[in-house]
Amino acid sequence: MLIIKRASIILTAAVALLLLLLLSNGTPNEKSSILIAAPGLPELNGRISVFDPKRDGFLPNVYEGLVRFKPETCQIEPCLATGWRLSPDGRTFTFELRRNVLFHNGQRLNADLVKASFEHTLRNASPFLFGMVESVSSPDARHVAFQLNHPYTPFLRNLALPQAAVSLPGHPPSGTGPFRIKSANDHEVTLAAFKDYWNGVPRVESISVKAVPDLGRRVALLRKEAKVIALDIPYSSARSLTGGTTTVTTAASLSYLGFYTSKSPFDNPAARRAVALALDRNLLCKRLFYGLVTEAGGLLPPVVLEGQDSQTQTADPAVSRNLAGTAGLNGKTLTLLTYKGTKPYNPAGGERLAEEVRRQLQDAGFKVRVRCYEWEALKKAIARQEGDIFLYGWVSDNGDPDNFLYCLLSGSQSTRGFNTTRYENPVINLLLSRAQQVPDSPVRAKIYRQALEILNRELPLVALNYGAHVAAVTPGIQGFTVYPTGTYHLREIKLKN
Repeated sequence: MLIIKRASIILTAAVALLLLLLLSNGTPNEKSSILIAAPGLPELNGRISVFDPKRDGFLPNVYEGLVRFKPETCQIEPCLATGWRLSPDGRTFTFELRRNVLFHNGQRLNADLVKASFEHTLRNASPFLFGMVESVSSPDARHVAFQLNHPYTPFLRNLALPQAAVSLPGHPPSGTGPFRIKSANDHEVTLAAFKDYWNGVPRVESISVKAVPDLGRRVALLRKEAKVIALDIPYSSARSLTGGTTTVTTAASLSYLGFYTSKSPFDNPAARRAVALALDRNLLCKRLFYGLVTEAGGLLPPVVLEGQDSQTQTADPAVSRNLAGTAGLNGKTLTLLTYKGTKPYNPAGGERLAEEVRRQLQDAGFKVRVRCYEWEALKKAIARQEGDIFLYGWVSDNGDPDNFLYCLLSGSQSTRGFNTTRYENPVINLLLSRAQQVPDSPVRAKIYRQALEILNRELPLVALNYGAHVAAVTPGIQGFTVYPTGTYHLREIKLKN
């Protein structure tokens, strides 16, 4: 009898432990709460047209799209859609919707609701992202089709952006994400775990996203509070941070030195290469970015296209001087244009970057003077082709190679102000237009690599560095990271017991 009783007690304890584990995995910890200190907050009563990671990064946790980015990449995976197919002519994307998805207000996801949501998006969103959409239809309750006016492969990545999220009208609008908006004001948004979420209940019950514009206060919160995520941490603070752990993600953005390729002396590729060989980008990044950002290995960040041919060459002042002589640069004073203040791809500021570039060029024998402008004034000066060389940058919307190369270097983008170098190459134009129409595949990647081989020889611009998203978390918070496009996902975050 004693043995039986002991066995019964052990079995009862085991069952109780199993139930406890099941409950802990199936429901969030009611006492768990995290504070996210962000530079700002979005307007929640309308749809965003331009995404800003400093304020909008949490939105995918409330509002989901048909597809989303895979963790820490610019690649696409299913979300509210389980799959999709592309018509043979490349103009129609048809998505199959996931079953048993509920909005936060209790309504069930269906094709008519998705269609209505996107029709509202198309009336308000940027034509740059969705101007290629001719119509949206719902053939049946579980399928949604997008008819495009021309084949456009990057459209699929556009659907992963917060601007393309599916929502129902309300104050605030209702989404399908792992968290619902419990309360909101101008200074703070409180998110509560959505217990009917289709992909499992979040591990954390409550998350408060608070607007803390002052970066010093965001850093201070890491020392004062127990469960804090601080966004947009300055590089200088991240190296010696106390009270938190730094997380750094290479961003889908680029800082570059541009040449006026339609204007002497930099209509000559040899002159452009002479300047490029004078620049030690690794040293530049160490001096300005405290080692948190490495130099650009090419025109595209690795998260955008892996295995691209490198544009980076070891700085060689001797070769630079020889090329400068043959290109007629000896004795010429170059005017370098830059911008005031910081940018996502250059948190050190345009003045400091220009000073480092000037110093390196002068060490290689060039004469350089710097002109500094407010951002809007700089754009106008570049449009007038003032000076000789200029510092600029690019932040990608969707992490597609097209969003870098076509925008920055296609001849058709000169009039829009994106192709600042006025670079014109018929072969490049053809390759980049073709890549827009080829579905994501090794064939499409090969087209981009062919284009990069030409661009790396002709050097219309010099890639200096990629941007980075720097955040910090207090000890005990696990599973947080910012994605390359600036969003972050909170469902898998957990607190160490």
